[in-house]
Amino acid sequence: MQIVLCIVSALFGGLSLIAAGSQIKSDKKSSAGWIMAAGSAVLIAAVICNIAGLKLDVAVAVLGCAAICAAAIMNGVKGKQLHIQHHIIRIALSVVLAVGFALL
Repeated sequence: MQIVLCIVSALFGGLSLIAAGSQIKSDKKSSAGWIMAAGSAVLIAAVICNIAGLKLDVAVAVLGCAAICAAAIMNGVKGKQLHIQHHIIRIALSVVLAVGFALL
Protein backbone atom coordinates (compact mmCIF):
# COMPACT_ATOMS: atom_id res chain seq x y z
CA MET A 1 0.00 0.00 0.00
CA GLN A 2 2.81 2.40 0.86
CA ILE A 3 4.46 1.83 -2.53
CA VAL A 4 1.21 2.54 -4.42
CA LEU A 5 0.58 5.67 -2.33
CA CYS A 6 4.09 6.97 -2.97
CA ILE A 7 3.91 6.25 -6.72
CA VAL A 8 0.49 7.89 -7.16
CA SER A 9 1.53 10.88 -5.03
CA ALA A 10 4.77 11.32 -6.96
CA LEU A 11 2.88 11.08 -10.27
CA PHE A 12 0.27 13.62 -9.11
CA GLY A 13 3.02 15.95 -7.91
CA GLY A 14 5.09 15.48 -11.06
CA LEU A 15 2.18 16.02 -13.44
CA SER A 16 1.11 19.08 -11.46
CA LEU A 17 4.68 20.38 -11.68
CA ILE A 18 4.61 19.97 -15.47
CA ALA A 19 1.28 21.84 -15.61
CA ALA A 20 2.71 24.58 -13.40
CA GLY A 21 5.78 24.89 -15.63
CA SER A 22 3.55 25.25 -18.67
CA GLN A 23 1.49 27.92 -16.93
CA ILE A 24 4.58 29.82 -15.79
CA LYS A 25 6.09 29.64 -19.28
CA SER A 26 2.94 31.05 -20.90
CA ASP A 27 2.29 33.72 -18.24
CA LYS A 28 5.32 34.71 -16.17
CA LYS A 29 3.15 36.85 -13.85
CA SER A 30 0.91 33.90 -12.96
CA SER A 31 0.89 33.48 -9.20
CA ALA A 32 -1.24 30.34 -9.61
CA GLY A 33 1.55 28.67 -11.59
CA TRP A 34 4.10 29.40 -8.88
CA ILE A 35 1.74 28.22 -6.13
CA MET A 36 1.08 24.99 -8.03
CA ALA A 37 4.83 24.47 -8.54
CA ALA A 38 5.44 24.97 -4.82
CA GLY A 39 2.58 22.62 -3.92
CA SER A 40 3.96 20.00 -6.29
CA ALA A 41 7.41 20.25 -4.73
CA VAL A 42 5.88 19.97 -1.25
CA LEU A 43 3.89 16.88 -2.25
CA ILE A 44 7.02 15.26 -3.65
CA ALA A 45 8.76 16.17 -0.37
CA ALA A 46 5.95 14.33 1.46
CA VAL A 47 6.75 11.21 -0.57
CA ILE A 48 10.41 11.55 0.40
CA CYS A 49 9.44 12.04 4.08
CA ASN A 50 7.27 8.93 3.91
CA ILE A 51 10.04 6.84 2.40
CA ALA A 52 12.47 8.17 5.01
CA GLY A 53 10.03 7.25 7.79
CA LEU A 54 9.49 10.81 9.01
CA LYS A 55 6.10 11.47 10.59
CA LEU A 56 5.83 14.89 8.91
CA ASP A 57 4.49 13.30 5.74
CA VAL A 58 0.78 13.76 6.54
CA ALA A 59 1.00 17.51 7.19
CA VAL A 60 3.33 18.02 4.25
CA ALA A 61 1.04 16.03 1.91
CA VAL A 62 -2.05 17.98 2.99
CA LEU A 63 -0.23 21.29 2.48
CA GLY A 64 1.03 20.27 -0.97
CA CYS A 65 -2.34 18.93 -2.14
CA ALA A 66 -4.15 22.02 -0.84
CA ALA A 67 -1.74 24.32 -2.69
CA ILE A 68 -2.14 22.35 -5.93
CA CYS A 69 -5.95 22.42 -5.71
CA ALA A 70 -6.10 26.10 -4.75
CA ALA A 71 -3.77 27.08 -7.59
CA ALA A 72 -5.81 25.10 -10.12
CA ILE A 73 -9.02 26.79 -8.99
CA MET A 74 -7.32 30.22 -9.07
CA ASN A 75 -6.13 29.53 -12.60
CA GLY A 76 -9.62 28.46 -13.70
CA VAL A 77 -11.26 31.52 -12.18
CA LYS A 78 -8.66 33.83 -13.70
CA GLY A 79 -9.08 32.29 -17.15
CA LYS A 80 -12.89 32.24 -16.80
CA GLN A 81 -12.84 28.51 -17.63
CA LEU A 82 -13.65 26.82 -14.35
CA HIS A 83 -14.25 23.13 -15.15
CA ILE A 84 -16.04 21.93 -12.02
CA GLN A 85 -15.71 18.19 -12.75
CA HIS A 86 -11.94 18.54 -13.20
CA HIS A 87 -11.58 20.26 -9.84
CA ILE A 88 -13.85 17.78 -8.06
CA ILE A 89 -11.69 14.92 -9.33
CA ARG A 90 -8.50 16.76 -8.32
CA ILE A 91 -9.85 17.48 -4.84
CA ALA A 92 -11.09 13.89 -4.41
CA LEU A 93 -7.67 12.54 -5.39
CA SER A 94 -6.03 14.95 -2.96
CA VAL A 95 -8.30 13.79 -0.13
CA VAL A 96 -7.59 10.14 -0.93
CA LEU A 97 -3.84 10.82 -0.90
CA ALA A 98 -4.02 12.75 2.39
CA VAL A 99 -6.08 9.97 4.01
CA GLY A 100 -3.62 7.42 2.65
CA PHE A 101 -0.70 9.26 4.26
CA ALA A 102 -2.66 9.52 7.54
CA LEU A 103 -3.40 5.77 7.60
CA LEU A 104 0.20 4.68 7.05
